[in-house]
Amino acid sequence: MLYCKSTAMKLNTKLRILEFIVAGVILDLTENVISIKLTTRAELTLQVFLITLAVVVPFAIITEIIIDHPSFWTKVLRIKRK
Repeated sequence: MLYCKSTAMKLNTKLRILEFIVAGVILDLTENVISIKLTTRAELTLQVFLITLAVVVPFAIITEIIIDHPSFWTKVLRIKRK
């Protein structure tokens, strides 16, 4: 039984990391690059892309890993589970 619980925890961790990469970084990066292209006359160079990536990653960490953590709101609001 310990093996199954450990395997489930590893799978849950892998899914959270995948969610972080896909939803947190790739989608936000795409959204920001589209916004930059539509609202400015800047060319999409590697430098613009890397600066956008540098801005996206911290916000992705905050939203996907910290706020979307299963026990984040219970810890912040100090909700006690039964």
